[in-house]
Amino acid sequence: MKLFLSVFFVLTLNVFAQEIEQKQTGFLTGTVLNSSTKEPIVSATIVIQGTKTGAATDIDGNFIIKNVAIGTYNIRVSALGFMPMVKTDIVISVGKPAHVHFEIMESSVELEGITITTEYFQKSPDAPISVQTLGAEEIRRLPGGLEDVVRAISILPGVAQVQNGRNDLIVRGGAPSENLFVIDNIEVSNINHFGTQGASGGPLSYINLDFVNETTFKTGGFGAKYGDKLSSVLAIELKDGREDQLGGKATISASQFGLNLEGPTNENGSF
Repeated sequence: MKLFLSVFFVLTLNVFAQEIEQKQTGFLTGTVLNSSTKEPIVSATIVIQGTKTGAATDIDGNFIIKNVAIGTYNIRVSALGFMPMVKTDIVISVGKPAHVHFEIMESSVELEGITITTEYFQKSPDAPISVQTLGAEEIRRLPGGLEDVVRAISILPGVAQVQNGRNDLIVRGGAPSENLFVIDNIEVSNINHFGTQGASGGPLSYINLDFVNETTFKTGGFGAKYGDKLSSVLAIELKDGREDQLGGKATISASQFGLNLEGPTNENGSF
């Protein structure tokens, strides 16, 4: 009788452990667009590097990959007539689906044999050298960044802080007031809490990193549309809210606390 109970207990634990392991998966969604025309690319191939998992885009350029083990991955996209592209540090979690947005460039196709070599970071031929693009996960992992967009920028080459504990940036010797912040194509004079008049800094940025898709920091070569700013332009692109269901995240740390909520509003919208 004792032997029977022991065997039954072991089998029950194994089944329970397998069920928990099966639940430790998430899914990945995304879109693939033509970088020039912004049109969706049909039948593009998406592969999670290091695994045998992948998918193809539909007629709207969308794709979904289910049952992906939780972790951090590199996602590669390729399509006939386009340059391959890899995005790094894509986090797959249980509670929230990961979303990746690709915009790939066209390339010529030769009928004879060709060799294509891709790297983790795509180099645009039209991008000036003084442009730095950082994703949200890259900012989160930067040493000393404290999940602060402006503080993460301050450790880049040619950038310095006026004093410790403040986000007043000196870019290539310019004054802090000569920096411009742009959030989703809207100019904002200061994105920091408790900012001082005539400056562009403060103790802490009020931009929640959970809502950031990527940032583009330009220290030269930016166009006349950015006005009379002489030192730099920091353009912040925000994420779209999740469209599958209502979700949220609570944050408590030494420098911040808060509660984030996101979810669908109707068939074509989210918050």
